[in-house]
Amino acid sequence: MLLISVVAVIFALFIGTQVIGVLYAIVYPAQPPLFSDSRELRHTSDSYGVDEWLYATDEDACEVLSFYQAEAETCRVSPNDCSSGLPNQNVARCTGEKSFSIFAMKWEVNISTGDRTSEKTIFSLSREIFWTGSIPQSVPTLPAE
Repeated sequence: MLLISVVAVIFALFIGTQVIGVLYAIVYPAQPPLFSDSRELRHTSDSYGVDEWLYATDEDACEVLSFYQAEAETCRVSPNDCSSGLPNQNVARCTGEKSFSIFAMKWEVNISTGDRTSEKTIFSLSREIFWTGSIPQSVPTLPAE
């Protein structure tokens, strides 16, 4: 009887740790990578796990781009030089994916130069949590004829 009780307790602990990890991930879902020294200007949420933030920083757009190039799977960089100093110029768009617990997240950042008067660099950061655990393949859109 003692052996059955020990096995039951070990089994309950094993199952409990699995469930606690999933519940923790639901309550505190993963965050996309965030460039340090940035200020949040706005946050919107379409639904739980679908968020978009707007950030500003006094750092150069090239520094922000370097950070996200190291974090992202893909980056599309504008042909303009990121340090050109021209205001309100798109610099890059980077995307990445991350798995956590039994879920998955896709994130995207759009980096642009600021307006010179208040912020040096502005970037929007968005994420979508896929509660099924798999990220669907994106279907390329065809140009309109």
